[in-house]
Amino acid sequence: MTKKALDFQALLRPGIIKTRPYSPGKPVAEVQRELGLDSIVKLASNENPEGPLPAVLEAITTAAMEINRYPDAACYELTQSLAKHLDVSPSSLIFGNGSNEVIDILIRALVSPGENVVYSEHSFIVYALATQVHFESGIAVPLTTGDRHDLPAMAAAVNDKTKLVIICNPNNPTGTYNTVAELDTFLASIPDQVIVAMDEAYYEYVTADDYPQTLAMLSAHPNLVLLRTFSKIHSLAGLRVGYGVGHPDLIGELHKTREPFNVNMLSQAAGIACLENWHEVAGRRDRNRAELDRMVIELETLGLETVPSETNFILVRGQVNAGQLAADLLQKGVIVRPMHAFGLGDGAMRISIGLPAENNRCLEALKEILN
Repeated sequence: MTKKALDFQALLRPGIIKTRPYSPGKPVAEVQRELGLDSIVKLASNENPEGPLPAVLEAITTAAMEINRYPDAACYELTQSLAKHLDVSPSSLIFGNGSNEVIDILIRALVSPGENVVYSEHSFIVYALATQVHFESGIAVPLTTGDRHDLPAMAAAVNDKTKLVIICNPNNPTGTYNTVAELDTFLASIPDQVIVAMDEAYYEYVTADDYPQTLAMLSAHPNLVLLRTFSKIHSLAGLRVGYGVGHPDLIGELHKTREPFNVNMLSQAAGIACLENWHEVAGRRDRNRAELDRMVIELETLGLETVPSETNFILVRGQVNAGQLAADLLQKGVIVRPMHAFGLGDGAMRISIGLPAENNRCLEALKEILN
């Protein structure tokens, strides 16, 4: 007897049905095979092209000998190491499988049906995805004409149903940032019962003098939570370890929604090794800045518009269809990210900063296509 086909959508929450899954793109090896290319330059995911430090690889190798055991569910050693590095209490830290998970934890812990989350309309796409999945209502606020978070407009969007505001600073995918003065004014206007999450995934790349040092703001704003990651400048994107810093009372409650063993053994060991070799960060930041500045000059020479960036990527606009341009670049072995999914228009694309030779290949391919 053949059973009647199930209508699975009828079983799901409305938030799931309405949500489109995050689209990461095909693996590099598959693209290379399909196109018959000898090599691929991936400048689409804001990864650090330099790769992990030798000390990190050594720590991973040592930790791998124990992978028959469960990882430390409390991330004790990593917590102690990071607390000392940041000069904060260990009880003010929570770790996640990337900072993405900490964002998800915040939404699940704070927001109930009928309440809302405020974020930028043109920012990290996971904010909208996570909010939609949990069937909460998101309030998306457009950027300013300068591609920055419109903090006054975001403050005005907060209402008596708002539980969480998420600010990406510097912002992905624009690379822009909001100043310490702007953030001070914003925080002063937000009710104490509304949590403000500052997503600072690109914090270590920033060189601007007026960028807010938010750790110093925590004592004055107990409703402030900072989100950072080891995925970017520390080259641990493949291991997924991020963290949140906030008031111990709030962090203690957030731990109730954190899954056991959410940060694996290799990630914890790698994170500790990164902290022990923090002196390497300045060089990585400076090399990124030098290549970013060079890329800006070259891209503008090609007639493309660039947005000033404090990250490891550049938002580029031109009188072209970015989707087609990205497809043409792919044929030449260069992967970039068109920005239509972020709502930034058909002419916008994001180019991550690679190694000098990788950047050169991207520029040469652009010259051939645009000319």
